[in-house]
Amino acid sequence: MIYLLFTVLFAEMMIILLLLFETPIREPLVAGLGGFKQGKAQLVVKSFGATVFLVMMYNIYTIVEIRSCSVNAVVSPNRVILAYHILEASLMGVSLFLLLIIDSLPQRMKKIISLTNTIKAERKQNQAYKDIDRKNAHLAKSIKEAISKLNTEMTKLESECGRKEKDIQSRKANSEDLKSQLQGLHVEYDHLLTENKDLKDQLQDIKEKLSHSSSKKIGFFSWDLWGL
Repeated sequence: MIYLLFTVLFAEMMIILLLLFETPIREPLVAGLGGFKQGKAQLVVKSFGATVFLVMMYNIYTIVEIRSCSVNAVVSPNRVILAYHILEASLMGVSLFLLLIIDSLPQRMKKIISLTNTIKAERKQNQAYKDIDRKNAHLAKSIKEAISKLNTEMTKLESECGRKEKDIQSRKANSEDLKSQLQGLHVEYDHLLTENKDLKDQLQDIKEKLSHSSSKKIGFFSWDLWGL
């Protein structure tokens, strides 16, 4: 009986240790112990506890009886029996106490496991948020660098555009000057054409006058010849 009680006691201690510390067996063990509180398993556990309790009470009664047999001293055989019953009652009491702890632990461990899973999920979510923030910070940095490069290029383009605009304005001014010069040349050309036409007309008149005067001279000269 003592060996059986020690075995039960060590088994209960092992179950409590497995429930208290985070191991891969803890969640299935909690689920299995939770099943003992339902149906026939609960009746078996209660019957076992009641039996152990009755045996423990019988042992306590026996201890009281043995100690009441002799007030002064207990004889050697009775002393051994007394020590046996005390050890047996102590083991039963401790096993019942551990059984009560095991009975109350699964419900609490469910809450602890749920809270632990929630904390882990929050940590994972926070880590995911941190990773996202890190990625966003890196992306924002790259965007800032790209914006800075674009601003530099825009400044260069604006300066180049200003230079080209000035060049266009200067060319436009030169074009206006050339246009005005061309208009002046057109006017001068028209004037020259007019003068050329006038000169041609004058030359034509002079030719006509010369031809008329030469014809007169020739007629007069021929008339003189005929008179001779």
